Amino acid sequence: MNSKIKISLLILISFVNRVYSNNISVSNVTITGQNFSAGTNNSANFSNIKFDVAWENSWRSASLNWDAAWLFAKYRVNGGEWKHCNLNNTGHTTPSGSMLEVGLVAPATAFNSTTNPGVGAFIYRSADGNGNVNYQNVQLRWNYGSQGVLDADILDIQVFAIEMVYVPTGAFAAGDGFSPNSFTITTINTGVANTAPSGIGSLGGQAGGYPTGIGAPNTLFPNGYNAFYCMKYEVSQGMYRDFLNTLNFNQQAGNYELSPPNSPIGSYITYAPNKIRIKASGISPNLPAVVGCDFNENNIYDENGDGQWQAFTRLDFNKSFSFLDWAGLRPMTELEFEKSCRGPNAPVEGEFAWGTPFYKEHTFSGGVQNTGFSNENLGPTEYKYGSDTGNTCTVLAYYNGSTPQLSYGIVYRCGIFAGNALNTGRVSSGGTFYGIMDMTGNCTEPVIQINSSFLGTHGDGSLDSAGRRTNADWTNSGARGIAEAFNVYPVSLRSGQNYSFSFNVSLGCRGARTVQ
Repeated sequence: MNSKIKISLLILISFVNRVYSNNISVSNVTITGQNFSAGTNNSANFSNIKFDVAWENSWRSASLNWDAAWLFAKYRVNGGEWKHCNLNNTGHTTPSGSMLEVGLVAPATAFNSTTNPGVGAFIYRSADGNGNVNYQNVQLRWNYGSQGVLDADILDIQVFAIEMVYVPTGAFAAGDGFSPNSFTITTINTGVANTAPSGIGSLGGQAGGYPTGIGAPNTLFPNGYNAFYCMKYEVSQGMYRDFLNTLNFNQQAGNYELSPPNSPIGSYITYAPNKIRIKASGISPNLPAVVGCDFNENNIYDENGDGQWQAFTRLDFNKSFSFLDWAGLRPMTELEFEKSCRGPNAPVEGEFAWGTPFYKEHTFSGGVQNTGFSNENLGPTEYKYGSDTGNTCTVLAYYNGSTPQLSYGIVYRCGIFAGNALNTGRVSSGGTFYGIMDMTGNCTEPVIQINSSFLGTHGDGSLDSAGRRTNADWTNSGARGIAEAFNVYPVSLRSGQNYSFSFNVSLGCRGARTVQ
């Protein structure tokens, strides 16, 4: 989601536009506290981006696990191309009851306003609690002078927010001993990823930095032991729309599937189930298109019922990586995926993200309700578990089965069954141990395999001229989609297809970030 204004660094001259995505909102964006005491147009000059941010169903539990909003901003000068705002590592303002944590491009390296700036910041509860939050007058210190922005430039500013979940440091089990091609059960008990497994692990199997029987990854591979943030939901259609609307013409062309940016108004930029359409045509090479959501196809864009909250699918890894680089995040690894789902619990054979081995055998009662709206929902779904067809359980989570309606790629609102993470059971919400939603539902999760060159680097907010990520270690080799709900993939199954070079109807996008 985003909110944007047009400003001069000296004078506010325009308005705020409020947009929702996944029930998180940013509003009342202004620039304040401009400091140019170092001299006119000095590279040390800075200002504060001030705004309010609110979201639903927030929590902090026993000060060990919490949800957060990842905040970042984009700017453009005199209607030019959008660029990422580089943040300072200190000097931010947080409302009472909240904490703020800056995310550097390279978290393990010292801050530098030019070479290693803050690309965003997490804001979250400072004390245990649950319920909706509304943090007012958040201020992020933007080092505009270091980016060559002049003191009196006229700017457009957009602030974006993505809901995340903190996954704490600690041991976890990889593999379940049952799912096809799953890891041999191993306790991952160290953050040094190339530590060979040995001995007896506390959660089963041997213990080490990677699963037994797998070749050792590189030392820097994020193996899930150390703390990280994971996106609470998959990328929504509203998020992807906002992403496309900050790219130049050629970058948009590299991230459209169907119609190029200079296509007529009303053209779809990708196939169904997505409903993102061109609402203002671009002109090559300098005028990008403007796109909007139009689920009900009435040619009125971005209404409440236009599907902004539904997951965006039909991605390939190139485009998934582009979004994550643009947002200052990084891809998630397959070991982080398993920890995010299972937490510190011992593995259960064939378990899904909500911790039980139910599989698809279902009927809908009530069907899809409020389709395309922010309150889209489904009637309950009945599942039978294991091979014992005499046992049934009402489960609201695993909703993409193989019925004709669903096999054509219909997706649903991100977190469609999510409620308060502290009061809603995992089975009824489809949540993971840590409260992350839709990990084995809705879309295929894009992850990075162990046998890759991935070093865990983060996006810097900028893409190349073709709209691609600029991280050398984010290669398509080793990128894989797992936990595809269309084909009943449990947590530990590793036989998902490689979608490196082509769109797939079920592939979505979800990112992560290493904790500083």
